[in-house]
Amino acid sequence: MRELSLKEKILYWLVTAFFCTLFLPDMPVFNNIFTAGIFVFSFFYNPGTNERPSFSHIMAEKWRLLTARKEVLLMILFYLLHIVSAAASHDKQEAVRMLILRAPLLIFPLSLGLMYIRPVLKNRILFSYSFVVTIVGVICLVAALMKYMSTGDVVWLYNDSLTLAIKMQSSYFALVVAIAIFSYIYLLSSRYLLPGYRLFAWISVVFLLMVHFLLASRISMTILYTGLLILAGVYVVRTKRMRLGVLALGGLLLCVLLCIKVFPKTLNRFRELEYPEYNFTSEATEAHYNGHLTPDQWNGANIRLAIWRCGWQIAQQHWLTGVQLGDKQHRLMEAYKDNGFDFAFRNQRNMHNNYLDILCCFGIVGLLLFLAGYIVVPLVKAVRSTDWVRVAILLTFTISMIVESYFDRSAGCLLAGFWFCLIVIAPFE
Repeated sequence: MRELSLKEKILYWLVTAFFCTLFLPDMPVFNNIFTAGIFVFSFFYNPGTNERPSFSHIMAEKWRLLTARKEVLLMILFYLLHIVSAAASHDKQEAVRMLILRAPLLIFPLSLGLMYIRPVLKNRILFSYSFVVTIVGVICLVAALMKYMSTGDVVWLYNDSLTLAIKMQSSYFALVVAIAIFSYIYLLSSRYLLPGYRLFAWISVVFLLMVHFLLASRISMTILYTGLLILAGVYVVRTKRMRLGVLALGGLLLCVLLCIKVFPKTLNRFRELEYPEYNFTSEATEAHYNGHLTPDQWNGANIRLAIWRCGWQIAQQHWLTGVQLGDKQHRLMEAYKDNGFDFAFRNQRNMHNNYLDILCCFGIVGLLLFLAGYIVVPLVKAVRSTDWVRVAILLTFTISMIVESYFDRSAGCLLAGFWFCLIVIAPFE
């Protein structure tokens, strides 16, 4: 492993601390401190020299990177649209709250998005992130097992119950774990890790696959397993090592079958897809993976279909400019009332679709700006660079955003802001 400069080491430890603070429950102040630390340090970071650059030199370098990275400029413009929309909102208090919540969508493009990071530091950061996620996974599983042993109820081993120790939704932690698995496999395939670290990485991959299965996130499981199958297929074609590829696929299939046998309740999450029908006025309870599933219940699938219909009604009425940032949630609640969707109104459900959320907030202009800056331009560059981990992380976020409103939660803004800037843009030049 190549040595890091002093400034690279400082950035590395700031980022590592940032990773750790993502999983501290009810202590956002620590995350704010290290997010601010990364932002401030980015203006003094220059991996080529340990000398203190002048202010004019710093700004010239930032401007050069900004003009070279059109996606970063588009990300900044997307947040500036938030400010304009907040000013045009009727509910200024909600608008300011959302601006603060989504601040990482500006902070990270202005900091990490305008830095150059060497591949050696990129690899260190990927390993640091994966290591932190592995430790957090162990903590969550141990806490869940203690609950299970004290109650005898296996419900503590699944879904949101598994992540109670860190108070993070299982769908968000499933995204976190999927990126860690892809990162480990990338580091293993790039021969970056020393033998002792390689063994740890393989063990961690197996462990995180089990944790990911227990989290029972349908969309994340689909993304991860499909991605792993594609990677195995590409590896076989490129290396022509058919036997090793078959063994890898067989091992993955065996792990999945073993998890299904030992932890069968995960499949109940997929059985919900059998019942997509819904009635807005239904007063039925929400289905639970630990209970008996019936067609008349609300479940994760038909709830989203009903919410998306309400959201689409708003989008059709305000397709050009949207309803504005501060008024979006209020208009969604009105749509619930108009449709008699009391279940969603009582639970204050958000849009559960990042793209539809943006369309309702900012109209077609805002959606196109988001797609260009966060999806299209980075994905084109990733495909051209043939850097598969870059593509994998991009697609993981892109597909996950279909069923979750990441920008309505602090964790979603932090994860998206950080990864789109660090992994998708900065480290792969």
